[in-house]
Amino acid sequence: MIILGDISGIQNYVFDVAEEGGGQAQRLRARSFFVQLLAETAALRVLRALNWPLTSVRLSGAGKFLLEGDSFAAVESSLVCEQHEINEWLLGQTRGELRLAIAWADSGSDIVSYQEAQRRLQRSKARPWAPQTACWDSTRLILAPLGTPCSLCGHAPATESETERDTGEMRQVCRMCAESREIGRRLPCGRWLIIRDRVETTRFELLGFGVEIASSDHVTAGPGIVAVANLRDPEERPSWCPPERFLKRRLMAHVPTDDEGTPIWFTDLAKRSQGDDLLAVLKADADSLGVCFEHLLNSKGLDAVRSLSDRLDAFFAGRLRQELANHAGPWQSIYTIFAGGDDLIMVGPWNIMVDFASTMRKWFAEEFRDHTLTLSAGLELIKPKRPIKPAVKRAEVLLNEAKDSGKDRLAAFGQVWLWKDHEAVISAAKRLVEWVNAGDIQRGWLHTLLELALARHGDKPEPLATARLAYHVDRNWKKGTPARQWADRLVCDFDEPNKTQVRYLPAIVRYALTATRTRDEED
Repeated sequence: MIILGDISGIQNYVFDVAEEGGGQAQRLRARSFFVQLLAETAALRVLRALNWPLTSVRLSGAGKFLLEGDSFAAVESSLVCEQHEINEWLLGQTRGELRLAIAWADSGSDIVSYQEAQRRLQRSKARPWAPQTACWDSTRLILAPLGTPCSLCGHAPATESETERDTGEMRQVCRMCAESREIGRRLPCGRWLIIRDRVETTRFELLGFGVEIASSDHVTAGPGIVAVANLRDPEERPSWCPPERFLKRRLMAHVPTDDEGTPIWFTDLAKRSQGDDLLAVLKADADSLGVCFEHLLNSKGLDAVRSLSDRLDAFFAGRLRQELANHAGPWQSIYTIFAGGDDLIMVGPWNIMVDFASTMRKWFAEEFRDHTLTLSAGLELIKPKRPIKPAVKRAEVLLNEAKDSGKDRLAAFGQVWLWKDHEAVISAAKRLVEWVNAGDIQRGWLHTLLELALARHGDKPEPLATARLAYHVDRNWKKGTPARQWADRLVCDFDEPNKTQVRYLPAIVRYALTATRTRDEED
């Protein structure tokens, strides 16, 4: 029997935080972790209801799980009951922002059961909060009066008080936002995730389980332990954890820290950028993965699908975290909001994120060469004190533009290009930055290049733009310098839109303008 579970509403929930600076970072960290843990505990509840062992979890990650085990007479009624109780908890605790869909099938073979369960899962996701019986109970979806809303999320009653970091003033927040801050504070130094069958005052409550984030090696397992995960080394089981209770899950994301191990605030991360104090949100995922999975399922079976899914999760949630945590590498300033399954969302100093995006894509291409998988991405710039949710939505729009343009592309700085052109685009931009910083060219000339590029190859091409560019270069750019030689080649190629440095000149110039902008200067 195959059982599939899927948490919906993840992105809206994770990014529904209004706090600025590091407070925002803490809550993003906590909410992302919460959603991953939610899928784990939902799967544990189903296993407990069916009396299946932990080894029945075949896949778990990115808010999804796949279970496989033996069927029995009351299995369907047990699943219906668990789905209802879990969603009742989500309705009350997340005000309906998150919901769980469960589907199952037992059709004789793994392949047929998986396909049927997938079809049922999609139907279930299309009917959120629908009753299991034929009649709707409208009172079930009426939430309790809001009263004084939480000053951060605005979706739940304010029940806790906390101090605002920048002003020192007290504010009222809901229980979930208060717990999110505490979880976010504990995670960077956390070593063990311990799930117990009872909730106690020292633990967080999740779907009826007691959840504890422990940093000490001296942990008492006790008889009520349900599952344990190693947050630092997912493959290493602690000696005090029974083998049948160990979860090999990659749950912990990378968090930039200072020399004392304290998480770095978004505002401080932005100061590590070149030029303007900006962050970049990178959103990326694998292209046409559903087609690849369907081919594997039909040609090699469910085990091949599981194997590729695990490899993808190992890459996004495992290898990337190791690369970011490498103190000898250049990526320590990148903050992982979410990475798992087949996609990621990261935030970091804008110019570092641009370089990381290209390097990450090379790693991906090497890792999945046997399946010829490609990757598309969108990159959006954001001021560090702005809410991150709109920037993530914009990055998603850019990601879709990259996919709609043919996939295996990056969308950034107002344009979309193939990864094979990335080095040429960014190298040209960095040369302009060097020349501006060295005084070889004036920064104002970049505005002229951008204006003429948009005029010549925009919606209404201006034929005289090339002549205007030639006049500008001849009059201003010093002869015999590398900058002038580059500009002369640009003039010669300016009417050829297929030339890389002509076609992507707007993105090249926008990068250079950002990298040479003084702090808080507005262009």
